[in-house]
Amino acid sequence: MGQYFLIVNLDKREYIRPRLLKLWEICANNDVRMLPYLLATNNPEGTGIIKFYDLPPEEAKRKCEEESGRECEVVYHSEEWGYTMVESKLKYFGRWCGDRIAVVGDYADDATNYNGPSFDHIEETFKDITNEVIDEFNWFIEVDDLKVEKDTIKFINPDMVITAGKAYENPKVKPKK
Repeated sequence: MGQYFLIVNLDKREYIRPRLLKLWEICANNDVRMLPYLLATNNPEGTGIIKFYDLPPEEAKRKCEEESGRECEVVYHSEEWGYTMVESKLKYFGRWCGDRIAVVGDYADDATNYNGPSFDHIEETFKDITNEVIDEFNWFIEVDDLKVEKDTIKFINPDMVITAGKAYENPKVKPKK
């Protein structure tokens, strides 16, 4: 059946749950883009991300707070050019920098290179921060095609699937001519 994995911060007792849990699937899936976001160096008081809005200050602040789900602060407004710069402090940006991070499988008790908590213990006692990180990451990344989806599973799309009865071609993959 295969081994399933979580990406775990052993120091903060937190983990993120990839939507596809087997190691090959995790490595081949774009959800791991969140790792550099979690591991980046940052300011200990929280890293602020500044966004530009073509709105008056109060509307820009409200829109930023609505989009980010956290308090935002207007840092600059140009009457002449009609834009407003708004900053939001991010909770998870760089949060895991310098910590012990492991990709822990449900067979971890048999691993020769790991002596930390078991997969089951992690699921029972560590905090699952997956959805919070996805929300913040998606706000930060902005580009729809690069956002990580939550609550839906998109499997890796092969060119073709062969079953006992039929071969199916992936309509999203165009054959080379």
